[in-house]
Amino acid sequence: MTSLDGVGCEWVLTTPPAIEPITLRQAKAQCRIDLDDENALLDGYIVAARQAAEARLARGLLTQTWTLTVPSFAERIWLPMAAPLQSITSITYYDANGAQQTLATTAYTVDTTSRPGSVVRAANQTWPSVQSDRRVAAVAITYVVGWTSADLVPERIKQGCRLYIGACDADRDGFTKGADQARSAAQACWDDVVYWKPPQDEGGA
Repeated sequence: MTSLDGVGCEWVLTTPPAIEPITLRQAKAQCRIDLDDENALLDGYIVAARQAAEARLARGLLTQTWTLTVPSFAERIWLPMAAPLQSITSITYYDANGAQQTLATTAYTVDTTSRPGSVVRAANQTWPSVQSDRRVAAVAITYVVGWTSADLVPERIKQGCRLYIGACDADRDGFTKGADQARSAAQACWDDVVYWKPPQDEGGA
Protein backbone atom coordinates (compact mmCIF):
# COMPACT_ATOMS: atom_id res chain seq x y z
CA MET A 1 0.00 0.00 0.00
CA THR A 2 1.23 3.49 -0.85
CA SER A 3 -0.03 6.80 0.48
CA LEU A 4 0.42 10.52 0.12
CA ASP A 5 1.22 12.03 3.52
CA GLY A 6 -1.25 14.66 4.59
CA VAL A 7 -3.56 14.07 1.63
CA GLY A 8 -5.44 10.97 2.84
CA CYS A 9 -4.95 9.07 -0.41
CA GLU A 10 -3.86 5.44 -0.52
CA TRP A 11 -3.58 2.97 -3.37
CA VAL A 12 -3.09 -0.76 -3.27
CA LEU A 13 -2.52 -3.47 -5.88
CA THR A 14 -5.54 -5.78 -5.80
CA THR A 15 -4.82 -8.03 -8.81
CA PRO A 16 -1.21 -8.49 -9.98
CA PRO A 17 -0.33 -9.03 -13.65
CA ALA A 18 -0.69 -12.52 -15.07
CA ILE A 19 2.24 -12.10 -17.47
CA GLU A 20 5.68 -10.53 -17.24
CA PRO A 21 7.52 -8.19 -19.63
CA ILE A 22 10.49 -10.59 -19.87
CA THR A 23 10.14 -14.28 -20.73
CA LEU A 24 12.08 -17.06 -19.08
CA ARG A 25 13.91 -17.66 -22.36
CA GLN A 26 14.99 -14.03 -22.50
CA ALA A 27 16.12 -14.11 -18.88
CA LYS A 28 18.18 -17.24 -19.49
CA ALA A 29 19.80 -15.61 -22.50
CA GLN A 30 20.65 -12.51 -20.47
CA CYS A 31 22.23 -14.59 -17.71
CA ARG A 32 23.83 -17.05 -20.17
CA ILE A 33 22.11 -20.02 -18.54
CA ASP A 34 21.25 -23.03 -20.70
CA LEU A 35 20.01 -25.60 -18.20
CA ASP A 36 16.56 -25.69 -16.60
CA ASP A 37 17.77 -26.29 -13.04
CA GLU A 38 17.46 -22.61 -12.12
CA ASN A 39 14.22 -21.75 -13.88
CA ALA A 40 12.40 -21.06 -10.62
CA LEU A 41 15.18 -18.73 -9.49
CA LEU A 42 15.05 -16.86 -12.79
CA ASP A 43 11.27 -16.58 -12.55
CA GLY A 44 11.82 -14.78 -9.25
CA TYR A 45 14.34 -12.44 -10.88
CA ILE A 46 11.83 -11.63 -13.61
CA VAL A 47 9.16 -10.64 -11.09
CA ALA A 48 11.68 -8.65 -9.04
CA ALA A 49 12.82 -6.78 -12.15
CA ARG A 50 9.27 -5.88 -13.15
CA GLN A 51 8.46 -4.72 -9.61
CA ALA A 52 11.65 -2.62 -9.51
CA ALA A 53 10.75 -1.03 -12.84
CA GLU A 54 7.21 -0.25 -11.69
CA ALA A 55 8.47 1.29 -8.46
CA ARG A 56 11.02 3.41 -10.33
CA LEU A 57 8.56 4.49 -13.02
CA ALA A 58 5.48 4.77 -10.79
CA ARG A 59 3.43 2.93 -13.39
CA GLY A 60 2.00 -0.56 -13.85
CA LEU A 61 3.60 -2.26 -16.82
CA LEU A 62 1.12 -5.01 -17.66
CA THR A 63 -2.60 -5.54 -17.00
CA GLN A 64 -3.19 -5.25 -13.25
CA THR A 65 -5.88 -3.84 -10.97
CA TRP A 66 -5.42 -1.10 -8.37
CA THR A 67 -7.76 0.54 -5.86
CA LEU A 68 -7.31 4.18 -4.89
CA THR A 69 -9.08 5.57 -1.83
CA VAL A 70 -9.51 9.31 -1.31
CA PRO A 71 -11.33 11.34 1.35
CA SER A 72 -13.54 13.23 -1.13
CA PHE A 73 -14.28 13.83 -4.79
CA ALA A 74 -12.29 16.36 -6.83
CA GLU A 75 -12.81 17.88 -10.27
CA ARG A 76 -10.07 15.57 -11.57
CA ILE A 77 -8.73 12.58 -9.68
CA TRP A 78 -5.34 11.36 -10.91
CA LEU A 79 -4.87 7.61 -10.71
CA PRO A 80 -1.48 6.39 -9.43
CA MET A 81 0.30 3.72 -11.49
CA ALA A 82 -2.12 4.36 -14.38
CA ALA A 83 0.28 4.95 -17.24
CA PRO A 84 -1.38 3.70 -19.27
CA LEU A 85 -4.90 3.50 -17.82
CA GLN A 86 -7.06 0.81 -19.40
CA SER A 87 -10.41 1.29 -17.70
CA ILE A 88 -12.36 2.08 -14.54
CA THR A 89 -13.94 -0.96 -12.90
CA SER A 90 -16.04 0.92 -10.35
CA ILE A 91 -16.24 4.00 -8.15
CA THR A 92 -17.87 3.58 -4.76
CA TYR A 93 -18.45 6.12 -2.00
CA TYR A 94 -20.10 6.51 1.39
CA ASP A 95 -23.06 8.85 1.08
CA ALA A 96 -24.14 11.45 3.64
CA ASN A 97 -25.90 8.74 5.67
CA GLY A 98 -22.88 6.44 5.72
CA ALA A 99 -24.26 3.94 3.20
CA GLN A 100 -21.91 2.69 0.51
CA GLN A 101 -23.06 3.53 -3.01
CA THR A 102 -21.74 2.87 -6.51
CA LEU A 103 -21.32 6.01 -8.61
CA ALA A 104 -23.16 6.00 -11.92
CA THR A 105 -20.85 5.96 -14.92
CA THR A 106 -22.73 8.97 -16.32
CA ALA A 107 -21.34 11.12 -13.49
CA TYR A 108 -17.75 10.97 -14.71
CA THR A 109 -15.54 10.61 -17.73
CA VAL A 110 -12.37 8.55 -17.96
CA ASP A 111 -9.21 10.11 -19.36
CA THR A 112 -7.04 7.30 -20.71
CA THR A 113 -4.93 9.63 -22.85
CA SER A 114 -3.06 11.54 -20.17
CA ARG A 115 -0.23 9.93 -18.25
CA PRO A 116 -1.23 8.98 -15.64
CA GLY A 117 -4.89 8.51 -16.43
CA SER A 118 -7.60 10.21 -14.44
CA VAL A 119 -11.28 10.44 -13.59
CA VAL A 120 -12.99 13.74 -14.40
CA ARG A 121 -16.41 15.02 -13.37
CA ALA A 122 -18.69 14.83 -16.39
CA ALA A 123 -20.16 18.00 -17.85
CA ASN A 124 -23.38 19.16 -16.18
CA GLN A 125 -22.90 16.64 -13.39
CA THR A 126 -22.35 17.18 -9.66
CA TRP A 127 -20.36 14.95 -7.40
CA PRO A 128 -22.49 13.39 -4.64
CA SER A 129 -21.94 14.37 -1.02
CA VAL A 130 -19.90 11.98 1.07
CA GLN A 131 -20.18 11.19 4.75
CA SER A 132 -18.84 14.28 6.50
CA ASP A 133 -16.89 12.55 9.28
CA ARG A 134 -15.44 9.81 7.06
CA ARG A 135 -12.25 11.51 5.95
CA VAL A 136 -10.41 8.32 5.03
CA ALA A 137 -11.54 6.00 2.23
CA ALA A 138 -14.78 7.88 1.63
CA VAL A 139 -14.30 7.29 -2.11
CA ALA A 140 -12.77 4.14 -3.64
CA ILE A 141 -11.82 3.87 -7.31
CA THR A 142 -10.94 0.47 -8.74
CA TYR A 143 -9.18 0.60 -12.08
CA VAL A 144 -7.12 -1.43 -14.53
CA VAL A 145 -3.72 -0.23 -15.75
CA GLY A 146 -0.83 -1.37 -17.91
CA TRP A 147 -0.20 -2.59 -21.42
CA THR A 148 -2.16 -5.64 -22.53
CA SER A 149 0.85 -7.42 -24.04
CA ALA A 150 4.56 -7.62 -23.29
CA ASP A 151 5.15 -6.67 -26.92
CA LEU A 152 3.65 -3.24 -26.18
CA VAL A 153 6.00 -2.45 -23.29
CA PRO A 154 8.65 0.01 -24.53
CA GLU A 155 11.92 -1.72 -25.33
CA ARG A 156 13.83 0.72 -23.12
CA ILE A 157 11.86 -0.48 -20.11
CA LYS A 158 12.43 -4.13 -21.02
CA GLN A 159 16.15 -3.51 -21.48
CA GLY A 160 16.27 -2.16 -17.93
CA CYS A 161 14.49 -5.30 -16.74
CA ARG A 162 17.03 -7.50 -18.50
CA LEU A 163 19.92 -5.60 -16.93
CA TYR A 164 18.28 -5.91 -13.53
CA ILE A 165 17.82 -9.66 -13.99
CA GLY A 166 21.49 -9.98 -14.93
CA ALA A 167 22.46 -8.03 -11.83
CA CYS A 168 20.37 -10.33 -9.62
CA ASP A 169 22.04 -13.39 -11.08
CA ALA A 170 25.53 -11.92 -10.75
CA ASP A 171 24.92 -10.90 -7.15
CA ARG A 172 23.15 -13.89 -5.60
CA ASP A 173 24.75 -13.26 -2.22
CA GLY A 174 24.48 -9.48 -2.26
CA PHE A 175 28.21 -8.74 -2.20
CA THR A 176 29.24 -8.24 -5.83
CA LYS A 177 30.18 -4.62 -6.52
CA GLY A 178 29.72 -4.97 -10.26
CA ALA A 179 26.05 -5.78 -9.73
CA ASP A 180 25.48 -2.29 -8.34
CA GLN A 181 26.65 -0.88 -11.64
CA ALA A 182 24.25 -3.14 -13.51
CA ARG A 183 21.35 -2.05 -11.32
CA SER A 184 22.32 1.59 -11.91
CA ALA A 185 22.31 0.91 -15.64
CA ALA A 186 18.85 -0.61 -15.34
CA GLN A 187 17.58 2.43 -13.48
CA ALA A 188 19.13 4.69 -16.13
CA CYS A 189 17.07 2.86 -18.76
CA TRP A 190 13.91 3.42 -16.77
CA ASP A 191 14.72 7.04 -16.01
CA ASP A 192 14.89 7.71 -19.75
CA VAL A 193 11.21 6.76 -20.05
CA VAL A 194 9.65 9.97 -18.82
CA TYR A 195 5.97 10.79 -18.69
CA TRP A 196 4.25 13.82 -17.24
CA LYS A 197 3.51 13.67 -13.53
CA PRO A 198 0.65 15.89 -12.33
CA PRO A 199 0.74 18.01 -9.17
CA GLN A 200 -0.42 16.05 -6.14
CA ASP A 201 -2.87 18.70 -4.92
CA GLU A 202 -5.63 19.26 -7.45
CA GLY A 203 -8.16 20.91 -5.14
CA GLY A 204 -11.46 19.56 -3.82
CA ALA A 205 -14.86 19.39 -5.36
